[in-house]
Amino acid sequence: MDAHAVKVLELARVVSEVATLCRSAAGAELLHAQPIAVDEAGVDRVLRPAGQLRSLITQELLDVGLDLPEIADAIGVTEKAGTALEPEAAARMGRFLRTSQTLARRARDLPGDAADLVIQILAPVGDFAAEVARIFRIVSDGGELRENDIPELAAIRRRIRKLQATVESAAAKYLTDPGYRDIVNGDRATERDGRTVLPIHSKQRARVPGIVHEVSGTGATVFVEPQEIVDGNNRIVEEQYAYQREVLRIMRRLTGMLHARHAELAATSDAVTYFDTIVARAEYARRNGCEPAERHRDAIDLRNARHPLLGREAVPIDVALGAGRGEGPGASGGTALIITGPNTGGKTAALKTLGLLALMNQLGMEIPAAAGSTLPVFEQILADIGDEQSLEQSLSTFSGHVRRQASIADAAGVRTLVLLDELGAGTDPEEGTALAMALLDHLLARGTRVVATTHHSALKNYGDLHDVVENAAVEFDLETLSPTYHILLGVPGESHALAIARRSGMPAALMDAAEGYLQGGRTDAGALMRTLTEREMELHERVRAHDDAARELAARVQDAAHQGEQLDRREGELRDEGLTELRQLLTASRREVEGAVRAVREAGKLLEPAAQEAARVALDHLESHVANFTADAVHRGSSATVGRGRAGAAPPLAEGARVVVRATGMEGTVIRGGRRGAWIVAAGNVRGTFGADQLEALPAAEPVTGNHNAPAELELAADSGPPVLELNVRGMRLADALGAVEKQLDRAVIAGLHQFSILHGKGEGILRDGIQRYLADSEPVDRVYSPPPQAGGD
Repeated sequence: MDAHAVKVLELARVVSEVATLCRSAAGAELLHAQPIAVDEAGVDRVLRPAGQLRSLITQELLDVGLDLPEIADAIGVTEKAGTALEPEAAARMGRFLRTSQTLARRARDLPGDAADLVIQILAPVGDFAAEVARIFRIVSDGGELRENDIPELAAIRRRIRKLQATVESAAAKYLTDPGYRDIVNGDRATERDGRTVLPIHSKQRARVPGIVHEVSGTGATVFVEPQEIVDGNNRIVEEQYAYQREVLRIMRRLTGMLHARHAELAATSDAVTYFDTIVARAEYARRNGCEPAERHRDAIDLRNARHPLLGREAVPIDVALGAGRGEGPGASGGTALIITGPNTGGKTAALKTLGLLALMNQLGMEIPAAAGSTLPVFEQILADIGDEQSLEQSLSTFSGHVRRQASIADAAGVRTLVLLDELGAGTDPEEGTALAMALLDHLLARGTRVVATTHHSALKNYGDLHDVVENAAVEFDLETLSPTYHILLGVPGESHALAIARRSGMPAALMDAAEGYLQGGRTDAGALMRTLTEREMELHERVRAHDDAARELAARVQDAAHQGEQLDRREGELRDEGLTELRQLLTASRREVEGAVRAVREAGKLLEPAAQEAARVALDHLESHVANFTADAVHRGSSATVGRGRAGAAPPLAEGARVVVRATGMEGTVIRGGRRGAWIVAAGNVRGTFGADQLEALPAAEPVTGNHNAPAELELAADSGPPVLELNVRGMRLADALGAVEKQLDRAVIAGLHQFSILHGKGEGILRDGIQRYLADSEPVDRVYSPPPQAGGD
């Protein structure tokens, strides 16, 4: 790939941003060194796994918090026999290998093709569980020796501490003995070259026999090792050397174990480092809203493309080239696109965006553009962008551009993308235009794809006269004199120099004179160009509005489908709950009736045949109701549950009160109170004793209706039946609507329906406001909310 184009398009800055997401220094280094692929297979080798890993990261199925310290130096040590790793290097090696084992193990638990992909990338990772365990028995994660866990080192360390205590005790005599108070220059011993010494006044040196290690800068103090502690210091030094020899022996054995598997170590390091670069690409794509570019051998079609280095300031643009006239949004008709428009309008930014995204794609990266964007894989990307002036070579700006364009003309071919900024500028307009058209002819004859910017009107006409060349304009707001940075494909742009000059304060007389020079054909052409531009802008806005409407419709359809699934699931849940409750009721009813029969028999009274028959009839009636309700619920697929349907406050239990037995639904009259708070109830010819919690008193003023042998739980709610999932009150008066809402709330409470919708329409907001106030004061209502706009809103 052309180094000049890579530099001027600033690919290195993007790579640096990606490299900061690598978890290892080796990964960042590998990323910087990776060549740009110039074939489709090379691009896919990196792009496909990065895209799949991005999906895993987004779903939080892949942990990117990898502990991957630098181990290149440690691997270099293990390559040679007889070497010994430093404890700190061994700890780094252990952490790297531990992470490698974790990655390889977790890869097997990933879903679908992603698991196969990660397993394939990490296939060279060896099983180093034993080596990792051995490393961390010797050193900690931070690289400190675990000497307390190594008997040989622990023994040496104990001997050293014991000798040091003896030496310190001997030295302390000079510090505490009053006879040496005027000899020692200080209140504590010190060390020189690892040996304990005393600071002695130089004039008193003769009073302390021993070895002089150092004299202070002023000569007033001599650092003496007293003769009586020389032997102790010697033994300490010997033990310290023994400690180092033992450490060296241990580390050499550990390194020898790793040396035996050096090739596997290197392969593991390479695989995990490569995996690190793929994860970094995937994480960059996730953070920057990137999408993979689709592949097309001839067409460029970038949609909502953003320059990755501009951050939030980037304005999305559409650039298309080679897709054929009318084939898709913004499709151009050939192999060249000429972009015109005012200065600072975004022409150069468009060139750089296209070039940089093409390079990112061939580096195996997803690009910051909308899904469906298309890019070929180029063999060469060549660019002439920016100021090519060189004082050292005595080149003017024009000369610098010509030299660059000459090298482009020589190198360009069929699989080449050429980016030319301000084509034909820097010299006489006629000659510059002629040279520019000749260069375009040459590149088009070679089958090269070209995107160029210019101010020259003749080059705008060149685009109109060639079927393989398309014009484009950068949009400019004349009201604010500011660019919008959008590109309008299919029409040439104007420089708007006179309009900008007039708005910028140029004298009116001078501007009138300037416009006088443009009378005639150029003015007519300018008017035509403005008309075309306005029509293109209008068409562009219509297409944009159509796309927005299509996206909103798709979102509404998806939301409606989701709500439908939720409603179906809730209906099934309610149906299952209702049937379960009925079955439980049947079981409990049988148990209560049989209990009452046993109670009568145990009291010594025989149950009359008529009473036994009444009990059997009650149970049969109950079972019939349950069976009918179950069949009906299954048939309707509804979740209607049942309630008593009785209104009014229940009076307290007392003699003569009308009651219903909760378990059986049979109604009777309280005869009298029994023992321990129980009540004796007569139901027809049957009497029984029941606890207060087994009875429910009926309102005295309410006439008892219905089949008394049927359980009250099986009577549907008095008004109509089950609640609805969406209550439609559109067109009702407020009073009628509130009545419907009140009934719906009652039914919902009885049926256990926890959520439903009210469709009241918009109109003047009378229904909406009245219903909202009513619901705000309703005790059963926990929360009221409006759906999102695509589902109806307020």
